[in-house]
Amino acid sequence: MPDSPSFPFLRLPFLAIQNTVHHMSCTEITELSMCSRRSKSIVRSVRCPELFYIRIYLNQKNMSIYVMNRDHVQCSFWTVAMIKRGEKDPSKYRVDTIGGVDVRVAKIQEWGFRIEANENPEKPLKLVVDHLKEVFKLPLKVVLLPDKINDFLRFIPIFPVCKTLLLNGGEAITKEELEYIKIMLLLSIYLTVRFQ
Repeated sequence: MPDSPSFPFLRLPFLAIQNTVHHMSCTEITELSMCSRRSKSIVRSVRCPELFYIRIYLNQKNMSIYVMNRDHVQCSFWTVAMIKRGEKDPSKYRVDTIGGVDVRVAKIQEWGFRIEANENPEKPLKLVVDHLKEVFKLPLKVVLLPDKINDFLRFIPIFPVCKTLLLNGGEAITKEELEYIKIMLLLSIYLTVRFQ
């Protein structure tokens, strides 16, 4: 079967690209940003005024990232699938390069993605969070259920600078854990201010 004709989208004038991106869905913009460094750079230069913040929700069974619009409705989401070696997963994964690392990603529905993580889900989660922050320049709102995740502190460095960090659980966290969180957040604020 012959290749379909290509269209030189990235060679269009900036105003034409901007107008096109403004008519794309959040999911389409995200996919475009993962095509190449140049497409990521172009998408970053186009403001998406309808997008408002990135919400991250983490517990033992659900590790999800949502891009939210001004009406607080999710317009795109990512979820981490903990696939054990040897298990069958019916999703069709492709390999995308995010942050210089190959990540297995499956598109689910029209507006969502699933990331495969055999172990250490914080690694692909951080890659996606960093990519979305860089592309959309949106603040993070994080909900973390510490008593539902083994060693929840390993997730704190994923979102060092966030607008909201809500720790929600039935068990109290220790003073040492709280001190670690404070230090990590203060350090990230210091580094952000220093290098801007």
